[in-house]
Amino acid sequence: MNVALVIARNTISEALRRKVLNAFLMVGVAVIVLTFAFGQFQARQDLTIVKGMGLGIISLAGILITIILSINLIPNEIERRTIYTILSKPVRRYEFLIGKYLGALGTLLLNILAMSVFFVIAFAIKQALAGPENPINPLSLFKATLMIYMQLLLLSSLAIFLSVFTTPLVNFFLSFSLFIVGNLSSFTQDLAKNGANPIVKGFFLAVHYIVPNFGNFQYVNPLVNPEVQVKSEFLFLSQNVIYALVYAAVLMILAILAFDRREV
Repeated sequence: MNVALVIARNTISEALRRKVLNAFLMVGVAVIVLTFAFGQFQARQDLTIVKGMGLGIISLAGILITIILSINLIPNEIERRTIYTILSKPVRRYEFLIGKYLGALGTLLLNILAMSVFFVIAFAIKQALAGPENPINPLSLFKATLMIYMQLLLLSSLAIFLSVFTTPLVNFFLSFSLFIVGNLSSFTQDLAKNGANPIVKGFFLAVHYIVPNFGNFQYVNPLVNPEVQVKSEFLFLSQNVIYALVYAAVLMILAILAFDRREV
């Protein structure tokens, strides 16, 4: 495990030096700043727009960072032939893969945390200046960003799993497509229940259960629309955290098994 942590630390250091990832981070922060230019609406409407746009920007920037980072972790090492140097040392393949994944998660955590802290502070200032009748605790926004991070944790494991079989270009479109399909989990479930054709029902049922349900992590709605209430907030958060961790663990186990059999 110490070997995996060393690889993870090196992966984080290398990822933070990549200009593309830093560019997405800076663009995300810059657009969050622009969301606070709204002033033509009432205080409650203004804050609702700011919450929705801010969390949406964090999510979108996180998705792009996750996919671009994760699809290149293994192919870059193979292309630069550094993987041969690493595996020639007392490093097992599963340690290499786990280290890369932990490095990706560490990089994502730093990026999401940076945007989230900036967003929460800016929102608190905006709310104080607006003086709404029913202010919300700005720290509650971290619950939404936690769900965003767990969603990206799962997306990263999917992209790394696919990188064992596909090229970065194919992986980019495949990961992004599966992410979109996974966000339509409730829709595919409805199609599976209401479909007239058994083959169609079986297909959508398989899609619903096999493709990660990224739509489960949408905690934005109660924050953007206060009328929408979560029955049990703790249950909602804990279930989705467990779901993401278990599903990601399964994908990484499958990736390790496939990577052990792959010639590099």
